Amino acid sequence: MLAEIEDKIASIIREKLADIPRENVVINAKPTKPPSIVLSNLKFKFKDSDISENVDEGKIGNEENFDSDGSKKSFKLQEKPLKKSVSVESPPGVVLTEESDYTVSYDKASIDLKKAPEKGKKNIVVRYASAHVMTLRSIKVKALYAIDLLGADRMEADSLAEKVVTALLTSEDQLLTEGIEIKPVGGMTSSDEGGKTVKIQLKYTMEKEIRAKQIVGPIERIEIKSKNV
Repeated sequence: MLAEIEDKIASIIREKLADIPRENVVINAKPTKPPSIVLSNLKFKFKDSDISENVDEGKIGNEENFDSDGSKKSFKLQEKPLKKSVSVESPPGVVLTEESDYTVSYDKASIDLKKAPEKGKKNIVVRYASAHVMTLRSIKVKALYAIDLLGADRMEADSLAEKVVTALLTSEDQLLTEGIEIKPVGGMTSSDEGGKTVKIQLKYTMEKEIRAKQIVGPIERIEIKSKNV
């Protein structure tokens, strides 16, 4: 989740600031000697979109195995099969013929064999396709990051800051194609007691949408009721 964002930002900085040793660009770690760049996560939060969107209605392949007691001829399926999608084997490997050897009740989701199979474990195999709706849910993670730039003096720190800002600015479109939105929100400058090392801290918000697909059963019936007032 956040690691994907951090790795992407660090990769951009390493690529566009090739004059900085790669090992001097670190994530959530102590800085090395200047010049160095440290990317740190300060906090993050989630924002639920509260939106479920039906994005697709696809075919799902199913396979069910049944035991035979030597007399039972009707077998209930877990899902309603699509028309002309059913294949029955009994025993496994011997394909039966629809209408001649069995019939399918699509509404009741059941298979009716003309002749009861011999008694045995999992000696009836039914393969079929069923229709399902793919529902899309999404949530956004918004994180606040500090990018600390350490220079041997103010000039070096300023140069690092300008290069990092430019690198991220020119990478905004690339990041958006990968679902990452980045915005600068502020910064500050400080130095050590001796004034030898100068640190410029840039603060950025980075937002990414996380999507998940969930398979749900098909909508079979919609009822609309009216109430007289």
